[in-house]
Amino acid sequence: MMTTVTSFVSELCRAANEVHHLTPLAARRLLERAVAVIHDMPEIKGVEANNTVQDATIALLKVAVSAPHRSEREIRSALLDAADIIRLRKSGRSVQRDSEPGEKTGHFSEKPNDLA
Repeated sequence: MMTTVTSFVSELCRAANEVHHLTPLAARRLLERAVAVIHDMPEIKGVEANNTVQDATIALLKVAVSAPHRSEREIRSALLDAADIIRLRKSGRSVQRDSEPGEKTGHFSEKPNDLA
């Protein structure tokens, strides 16, 4: 599964770099797939559910649903945020949200897993 996850992170980054070629439907499907992947990833053992990830996935879904009304910058940001969440969860680190997906300054930061 890790190869599949890595490939999907690459797909999200590629789509973000070529966002001007994406249709709103394609952007929506990518973001919805990202949320599904995030939810399917196993929780970090011994760490309670990360509310930040839940909040971020809700925000990603909001961007997905409203993709036809979002700017390329907002969609690019959401795609990159989704890739960051997946990458950080894959590495076993918790995710700390600095702001909402789609915001100009929004990004995720790595927080070391206390149980590592």
